[in-house]
Amino acid sequence: MKQPAERIKIQMSNSRNTIRSCVLTSAAFFLGTAAHAADLEVSVEGLRSDEGEARIALYKRVPDVAFPDEGGAIAGLVSPADPGGVSVIFTDLEAGEYAVAAFHDSNGNGELDLNILNIPVEGYGFSNGAVGFMGPPSFDDAAFTIGSDEERLSIVVPVAYPGS
Repeated sequence: MKQPAERIKIQMSNSRNTIRSCVLTSAAFFLGTAAHAADLEVSVEGLRSDEGEARIALYKRVPDVAFPDEGGAIAGLVSPADPGGVSVIFTDLEAGEYAVAAFHDSNGNGELDLNILNIPVEGYGFSNGAVGFMGPPSFDDAAFTIGSDEERLSIVVPVAYPGS
């Protein structure tokens, strides 16, 4: 009698292992497909000179954080300035809503320089060509979506200079 009980125990154990293997395989499949990533190519156009750098920041919406505050920035890239245009690529982005801010750091100090009235003195721009009134545009105005089926999205950020 002992033998049949062991046989059942072994069969149950094998069934549990089979079920466990199926669950783990399914989870790995769904996790692997859910993490689809895309690349975003950002072309910055309208730089006046090759002095300094183009600084490009990628943002996601963050509740209670104003755009383009650093609190919403998820990545940043720097490229030597070129009046013919600058292109950078942000890689492995999940599907979702994003916005881009860029500026021409013509003196290379790593900051968007402002005058005494807090108005930028260097060129700057946002995705969708968004412009603000008495400040930067809203995230909604600059936002674009990377779809779950996209492998690569290309956008243009035009840079404008104060007083022009």
